[in-house]
Amino acid sequence: MQQIANQLINDQLAEIKQALKTVGADTYDLLLPETYALVNLLQVDEYIAAIVYGKYRQMKSENEIITGRGALIITDKRVMLVDKKPLFLRYDEVPFQVVIGVTYSRIGLAGTIVLHSRIGDITIRTFNHTCATIFVAAVEAKLFENNQSRGLL
Repeated sequence: MQQIANQLINDQLAEIKQALKTVGADTYDLLLPETYALVNLLQVDEYIAAIVYGKYRQMKSENEIITGRGALIITDKRVMLVDKKPLFLRYDEVPFQVVIGVTYSRIGLAGTIVLHSRIGDITIRTFNHTCATIFVAAVEAKLFENNQSRGLL
């Protein structure tokens, strides 16, 4: 029974890694603990639209700023900030209805993405510009889709 469970997890992880490769993740990104944490965080019918790995800074309020290293993930249903360390998992979910925009700037080797929302901004610095570009396009597409469904466009 344990072998069947392990095989299902391995199959799911292989699917997740393949999905991450299609949105720009490189070999180093696939080895990070946040990649493995997605097995337990993604819902059965949920797919990954974009991901960006790097150092993040999350402003929850003027007095509360959280920093670390992790991944910012957009799925077809939500936005997740995942920071996985040994014996530690920090997971925040942001409903896409509160996301109001995204900015991306690149200076030298590093790029910075800022996900703007009504509940605070999440800034993430990354070196994978392919992931960053796909991430920005996914946010913009999702914002456009949400605005159309609300009749704003």
